[in-house]
Amino acid sequence: MPGTVITDLRRRGAVDPGRLLVGPLRGVGLQRLEPGHSTEVAADGVEHALYVTAGSGLAEPPEYAVRRDASPEDHDPERCDAEPYEPEPCEPEPRDAGIPLFEGTAVVLPLGTRTVLTAGTAGMEYFHAVLTVPAGVRTSTSGDEPA
Repeated sequence: MPGTVITDLRRRGAVDPGRLLVGPLRGVGLQRLEPGHSTEVAADGVEHALYVTAGSGLAEPPEYAVRRDASPEDHDPERCDAEPYEPEPCEPEPRDAGIPLFEGTAVVLPLGTRTVLTAGTAGMEYFHAVLTVPAGVRTSTSGDEPA
């Protein structure tokens, strides 16, 4: 099999298949998030395919992701509906809990979308593929529009 390349992703981490392939696949590799750590994945000019191989976590929109460095000063009391005389502190509106990720879960990020991945208590390992998008492809923001 001339031209065949075999790579141990557990040892190497990531590879650039563009050296051998002419298709849209531009990067593949195994990524690891330590327990409680987060990373944002943005499909700006490329698309992403993720497959959880070990551990668990959460995928959620960036605006809902809990920042590890968030402090009580970040709370916005103007968003509160509580009356001034109530002794209870104002609670923000409940947010969507995101999409649970566990071994065997796949996540696809089409062009123009983004997510924040947060590892669970045991951390999370996932296979990550990056794909180029042909020129002239329109960005769909709702996910309901035909490509």
